[in-house]
Amino acid sequence: MEDEIKKAIDFVVSRNARYADLRMEQGYATVIELRDDIFREMSYGIAQGLGARVLYNNSWGFSSTNDLSNLKYTFEDALKIGRAISLSDTKTEPIKLADATARTELFKLKPKINPADISIDEKKSMVKAAYKAAKEHSPLIKSVSILYLDGYEEQIFANSEGCYIVMKTPAVFMRVHAVAKKGDVLQEGRETIGAVAGFEVIEEENPEVMGVKAADKAIRLLDAGLPPAGELPVIMDPKLTGVFMHEALGHAAEADHVLYGESILQGKLDEELAYDGLTVADDPTIENSHGYYKYDDEGMPSSRTELIKNGVLVSYLHTRETAGRLDTMPTSNARAADFSEMPIVRMSNTVIEEGDSNFDDMRKDISYGIYAKGMRGGQVDTIRGEFQFSAEEAFMIEKGTLTKRLKNVSLSGRTLDVLKNIDAVGNDKARGSIGFCGKDGQEAPVSEYAPHVRVKQILVGGASY
Repeated sequence: MEDEIKKAIDFVVSRNARYADLRMEQGYATVIELRDDIFREMSYGIAQGLGARVLYNNSWGFSSTNDLSNLKYTFEDALKIGRAISLSDTKTEPIKLADATARTELFKLKPKINPADISIDEKKSMVKAAYKAAKEHSPLIKSVSILYLDGYEEQIFANSEGCYIVMKTPAVFMRVHAVAKKGDVLQEGRETIGAVAGFEVIEEENPEVMGVKAADKAIRLLDAGLPPAGELPVIMDPKLTGVFMHEALGHAAEADHVLYGESILQGKLDEELAYDGLTVADDPTIENSHGYYKYDDEGMPSSRTELIKNGVLVSYLHTRETAGRLDTMPTSNARAADFSEMPIVRMSNTVIEEGDSNFDDMRKDISYGIYAKGMRGGQVDTIRGEFQFSAEEAFMIEKGTLTKRLKNVSLSGRTLDVLKNIDAVGNDKARGSIGFCGKDGQEAPVSEYAPHVRVKQILVGGASY
């Protein structure tokens, strides 16, 4: 196969392509979905395919297929597309790819427990046990749904610069969602685990405990009160801190947004934008994380990239193309959902480094404020730099003490204002949220690691539902 790939790449280069690369994928996936004690889906699928990308003059051509025997024809199609765009009236920016070292490697991540060694019956029993634990936690739990995924993928990346990388990696994911009802009040709780690793990650988390935690969170919120409205000091827990930095800062730091004028961070490199005790990084090198990868989808070895260091914006996230256009180094953040999509700038694991404050001291200085935990949903405008998030649950802080439990707490404001208004970063970094990030119709596995963070003021509101 290696010889065939190199011949196909050499063919398009001989036809005046400036650059060409290939991503080939083969793998399997197991999906088990249980909702209200009924298995809605239980499947095992095998998938394969390849995507060929060709740079002709200043135009990209891309073609994909799930027929691996069509290797040469797929490259020919990509070349034709790139040439046609180049010869059309479409205006394109000059494309310069940042330099990269050509690498050759076979990387195989060996899990402690291969998901393929666990029978489908064992996986079903595990899902059922998690469901039972959640449903029987309280008669107020009215609905429980569980999604379990596992898979194994072999990826080949090759390009016209001599790069040839083979990666073999497993992955697992599980989410429990519980809904509680009391009178006309509905509340929900979620627990999620996932990693580029083996089944040991699921076992270590204990799915039954996940079920109880999700159910208990939903129950707790039924009798919670509504928050006060107005600008208040807020302490964000590690999960909310991580998601805030991912959504409000991380997306704005993606260099394609910067180049297209879609980011509030455009032109702000080396400016002090945040509290001087804040350091935020993107780090795909964290093993057993949901956003881990050895190489990105342009063959760049994964590396940690600091976005904000001691309050100063020091870098954007890049592909080779965005790095070339901004005359800097790529940051191994080219990712594609699968072989049928072109790589774009994506985050991996968002990391907020620890400060020197402990949670008790952070609370003591607040006479009246909010402690917000987790995130239920929200939206971010990277162009205007505005956000609105809803916390999973929250508490009032009165005279330094956690008092009334709150629900339906929303936080909104301007990203740069919040970064400046941070005045304490905790010394208790923990794993935060785990999930899939969407951009341009593609989803990528991500996670966050963060401590508690205190903000002097954020606009707080709440809905009555």
